[in-house]
Amino acid sequence: MAFASEGQTMAAIRKIWIGAVAGVTVVLAGCGSVDPQPLGSSSVRPTTTITAPVSIATPSVAPAVTPAGRPGAGFPGGPAPSAGASTAPAKTAGPPEFSTGTVVLRTVTLSGIPVPGVPVYLSLQQPCDPAGDDIPVGETVETLRRDGVTDEQGRAAFVTEIGCYRFGMTAPAGTNPVPEGMHSLFLVNPGGTATGQLRFQDTPPEPAPACAESTIETELGVDAGPVATIADCDGQWGVIRWDTPGDNQRLITRTSGTWTTYVGFPHDICWSSAVTDGVPERLRTYFNC
Repeated sequence: MAFASEGQTMAAIRKIWIGAVAGVTVVLAGCGSVDPQPLGSSSVRPTTTITAPVSIATPSVAPAVTPAGRPGAGFPGGPAPSAGASTAPAKTAGPPEFSTGTVVLRTVTLSGIPVPGVPVYLSLQQPCDPAGDDIPVGETVETLRRDGVTDEQGRAAFVTEIGCYRFGMTAPAGTNPVPEGMHSLFLVNPGGTATGQLRFQDTPPEPAPACAESTIETELGVDAGPVATIADCDGQWGVIRWDTPGDNQRLITRTSGTWTTYVGFPHDICWSSAVTDGVPERLRTYFNC
């Protein structure tokens, strides 16, 4: 058998290479086809979805002004406000407000006559529930004090917070306050009013002219130098004594327009005799029998 020449051998190799290339091309073309999957196949060919660009409408509302002081706000490159976020500046919560009402303190006599110019005070006691209408003794302390002076109507008003209060006064010289112990009041409702009252004895009426010290001493004919104390006098009967050594007290009566001594002390007149003489019942304590 004769061997092929070198040229024939090279030609054969080129044909084999061309055939291989052609086969690969056919295979690749087959892979790129859009033929449907054979029935019964469980594999799914992956797909790629391409979405068209969506245009975003430019808002017609002007951009909100960012409060000063926020880092990057209002400057190029700073963070943009998120869509839909509130553009109103945040409000800072202030301190809590106490509910208040009005307390009125009145200074009057037992008959209701106003007593003006009286220094008064109001003392808030805590802890205490004003709705309970009671201030526990020894369990509260003063946390607020307000002072004032009553006006011509005998009134002093305070706008103050809801709570339990004690109140009192400093009685002016020459007045006679009623001894009533501690005073308290309770301001319960916001906007409401609570009233406290401080009372004085009514001023006794002016003594009858006949009970004047000078009149008695003149008509009795005694020394007007020592200071006299008139313990009782109604213009008809009276009791008087002087600031001198010894027991100089006497019970006097006024007859025919002149004071006379009914009895001096000590004495031995019994009450039965005194009643007969017209001595009033209120003077019975000056008689022993």
